[in-house]
Amino acid sequence: MNQILIDYDPRVLRLLDMDPGGHLRLWLMRYFAEDLSDVRWKSRSTLWGVLPEPGAFVGVNIEIRLRLLRLIGALCDLRQGRDVPLSVRSFAEAALIGASGRALLIVDLWVKGEMMPTWLEARCMQSQRHLARRISTVLLPAREGIDGLWLLDLPSPFLPFAVAEHRKMFGARNWLVHSGGDRLSPGIWTWAIDTSGRGEVLRRSQASFTPFVCASAHREAFEPTTGGVA
Repeated sequence: MNQILIDYDPRVLRLLDMDPGGHLRLWLMRYFAEDLSDVRWKSRSTLWGVLPEPGAFVGVNIEIRLRLLRLIGALCDLRQGRDVPLSVRSFAEAALIGASGRALLIVDLWVKGEMMPTWLEARCMQSQRHLARRISTVLLPAREGIDGLWLLDLPSPFLPFAVAEHRKMFGARNWLVHSGGDRLSPGIWTWAIDTSGRGEVLRRSQASFTPFVCASAHREAFEPTTGGVA
């Protein structure tokens, strides 16, 4: 009897949310010298993502652990719309858009207690100015409809910052928000945002128009193994 051999890949891919929590987990994998060849990004399902629990830092140098916990504390402040250092805000933005190289570099500098080099600071400030311009359009009254806030031209990675700014100016409320997608899942995302500023994706719909359509066709260019887009 002939034996039939089935050729398959035994590896199971490890999926990380493309958000600040996912990038901190990727940083920890790199810190512990884990093999990253089976790590892939997936779209987040919550507004800011889920940050690592303190238990995730067991085995990390105590000084580095304390610095990482301070970073997580600053990210929690950012969620509430509070002022945070440029490096924290830039890390969150880079992580959400999938600019992994920049996000991980900022974490490297943070845990070392070093300032950002001039070129990186300039890049982050430029990116934050662009983000501020995009968010400013969210604050127009015409954006509000009877069934929610319509932000189809705003990519999903920018939405957390827009929601924080909107809450700061107009107060907390429950929202149904329609935004653009991300690099991994282009289209229209429908969110439920509560009065605490937390939110989750209710539905993702494909669309033929989105700023990230071309990028999603070449997602291998920003997977964890490549370091992400600049």
